[in-house]
Amino acid sequence: MKRIATLFLLLIFSLGFVAAAGARPASPGPDAIPAARQKPGTLLSYDRIGLARNYRATAWRIKYVTRDYAMRPILSTGIVVLPDNAPANPAARKLVAWAHPTTGVAWKCAPSLRAAPTKAIGGLNDLVAHGLVVAATDYPGLGTPGPIGYLVGKGQAYAVIDSIRAARQIPEVGGGNDFGLWGFSQGGHAVLFAAQLAAQYAPELNLRGVAAIAPPTDLATLLKANLNSIAGRILASFTLNSWNAKYGAPLTGLLDGVSQQLIDEVSKNCVDDLGSQIDAAAAQKGLDKQFLKADPSRLAPWSDLMMQNSLYALGNRAPALIIQGGADDIVKPGVTTLFVRGACQAGANVQYVTLKGKGHSGAMEAGHVQAVSWLAQRLAGQPARGNCR
Repeated sequence: MKRIATLFLLLIFSLGFVAAAGARPASPGPDAIPAARQKPGTLLSYDRIGLARNYRATAWRIKYVTRDYAMRPILSTGIVVLPDNAPANPAARKLVAWAHPTTGVAWKCAPSLRAAPTKAIGGLNDLVAHGLVVAATDYPGLGTPGPIGYLVGKGQAYAVIDSIRAARQIPEVGGGNDFGLWGFSQGGHAVLFAAQLAAQYAPELNLRGVAAIAPPTDLATLLKANLNSIAGRILASFTLNSWNAKYGAPLTGLLDGVSQQLIDEVSKNCVDDLGSQIDAAAAQKGLDKQFLKADPSRLAPWSDLMMQNSLYALGNRAPALIIQGGADDIVKPGVTTLFVRGACQAGANVQYVTLKGKGHSGAMEAGHVQAVSWLAQRLAGQPARGNCR
């Protein structure tokens, strides 16, 4: 029991996974409406879900049309939360798109399918207190036919932006054109890509700010740095499995047959509850830090994919808040610092906050109040002060 408890703590504190109650039985099923006939952001369905009274809000599970990395139509699901204290005039309402951290790469790992789906939304109490409407995508492939594009920058970015478009179509919600982006870990990666693409992809919307905690930016460096940990091997398995399915990138140059089977087993597990975390950790036991036969950053097409899905600077006009744990052993502080330095050199308005002694999930726990407050200020029209030097 002591060994299991230790393993559980390792996964919780190193990966920053969102703990939630067990999943409802569900399956992706056939598409009710062909996505190809609909514009990106089209709302296909919205169903009320129950919330605890202390939330003082109304919530819906939504299905909507978005685009994958190659601009092909695809479906996504998610959650929309409307605070009771949101402005009475729908046109005056401000929206925030939340992008969640790693839950897994299997369709069943969608946060909106969990028994308590709003638990996966970071800083929800604070967002509701500020009267901000929240759109929280699952990403395509989680809760809908896959495969998920795990850490696929463009595909996740489009789903995040289109969740805002879809939320505004709920009759009770509406909303103005101003929105903010907010994400942690995998979600931080998604919102930074979304910030880069928003003006061109959704010119009718006004991005007022992007806040990200512990965003993976240089994927090749982070993958190699993390292979000596259980958490790192699980994340590598998710990435390799997802990109093999999403891009058709061959695994033969990277893995032997046994390792391919092992990453397939790892990828069947979600990592947002204790039982699944233990199963994922058990599935990766046959892998070690030498399980890759080659460096993906030096092997085509993996090297190109690593570059395409990495961020080395930030050129968007909207201000950015980046929060990083100083003791993060998954998203290394030095990698994030280099990204921020590149963003500053590119002329971005960045506020960079390092939380001394905080690990991966610790940065989220310590930084989410500041991040939500910062976003609320941007959506209220207050100017942002960067600290680039």
